[in-house]
Amino acid sequence: MDGFRFAYPLRVRWAEVDAQGIVFNANYLTYLDCAFFEYLRSGLGVDPGSILHTVIVKTTLEFHRPARFDDALNVWVRTKALGRTSLTLQFVISREDERLLDAETVYVNVDPASGRPAPVPDEWRERICAVEGI
Repeated sequence: MDGFRFAYPLRVRWAEVDAQGIVFNANYLTYLDCAFFEYLRSGLGVDPGSILHTVIVKTTLEFHRPARFDDALNVWVRTKALGRTSLTLQFVISREDERLLDAETVYVNVDPASGRPAPVPDEWRERICAVEGI
């Protein structure tokens, strides 16, 4: 996908499809979450354990075509915006060159003691800016 530097590959499992043989809608959120962790680990070189204090405040999904059992998919990930306490990620799920889903998720970094928003760690900020050119 144009403009994306990282893709997380996955194959649709039987347990993820409904009676019609297509991926149940809620499973797309799991795909995005797995891709986010791998984007941090493999795409940015950030320890995924360091994101345990990140919470999702908003996710939007736009469905184009269904994924089906045993499809080989790619979940493309990039940072769209980087705020003081938040980061907005953009996702595309594709099957080969076919775009199945567009998504956007806003994550907020929080202080574990208070649960209040806290600045995005400098390590993440530096790596995101270097990889994504933000």
